[in-house]
Amino acid sequence: MTQMSRAVVMPGDGTWELRELPVPNPPAGGAVLRVEAVGMCHSDIDHMNGIIHTPWGGAYPSVPGHEIVGRIDAITDDARKRWGVMEGQRVAVRESVPLPGGIRVYGHDFGVDERSGLLGGYADYMELLPETLVEPLPEDVPADELTLWEPLAIAVRWATAVKPGDSVAILGPGHLGLAAVSAARAAGAERIFITGTASDGLRLEAARGLGVEEAIDISVVDPVEHLRSVVEDGVDVVIDAASGSAATVTQGMQMVRRGGSVVIGGLKDRKPVEGFISDWIPMRQLHIHAGFPGDHVKTAVELITQGRVPTKELLGETITLDNLDDGLAMLDRRLPDRDAIRLALSLAD
Repeated sequence: MTQMSRAVVMPGDGTWELRELPVPNPPAGGAVLRVEAVGMCHSDIDHMNGIIHTPWGGAYPSVPGHEIVGRIDAITDDARKRWGVMEGQRVAVRESVPLPGGIRVYGHDFGVDERSGLLGGYADYMELLPETLVEPLPEDVPADELTLWEPLAIAVRWATAVKPGDSVAILGPGHLGLAAVSAARAAGAERIFITGTASDGLRLEAARGLGVEEAIDISVVDPVEHLRSVVEDGVDVVIDAASGSAATVTQGMQMVRRGGSVVIGGLKDRKPVEGFISDWIPMRQLHIHAGFPGDHVKTAVELITQGRVPTKELLGETITLDNLDDGLAMLDRRLPDRDAIRLALSLAD
């Protein structure tokens, strides 16, 4: 009897449906994953609404989910030797797949009509192509907490601009901004500030719990003036983790000291930057860094394994397929009476 997998399928029109798809055998050189949990990212909302941020351009209908934690259910000998993992082992699945035709992304760029269709994390099982990269995960941390590995890996990339003793301002307290607090501290930052809006109260409070020097509500004070009053010459590094708002680009360039670094991480939905003055870059000798994710999964997993990241405090809320609608609404901030600093979808039995 063919084993079936529940799978959330998004056609790209703002809706989703639950389907059952056959669990495949491992592809040549690959494996099959039993998904335990997957982190929920706002790009999943974009994907649901037909907006794709990946180089390939996306595919519909498709199974979303790219912050994937699971156990190897079945694996070929080639994959076992190449990846160094075995059946039953818990792994993080890197979302970017370097195929011969270019990079494609699990949870975004594969349609349900391609191969098994199980090529995203919002499903009980997932097909792992031979080009996939996996990283073993610890057993003593719950799977939903371990989904932090993916935003933390991005934050570690951003924090490569940070040197020991630096002061750092993180703009935006979303799940990436909060992960950047841990990444900046691991990189040796001495003083860490974070900014957010009035609607970010829960996240700013979480940042205070992470030990930032100050969580600044920009609806109460001007963030540039306030930070300049606290750090007179400006901070050494600004990490712009804010999504959607392009105003943080110019804010960051004014907060940073002469010769400092600004990391542009959060995507601005292709909005132009109002008030951008390019002369600031040469006249103040600013270093502008692209926040595009790099290959920092191993470092992120090491930080989690060493207990240097408070995964429990950064978990937020775990949902199941039974209340996925609530989770998606929270992710899109459409539930005014309910909020969470992060969301994870559990698929464990």
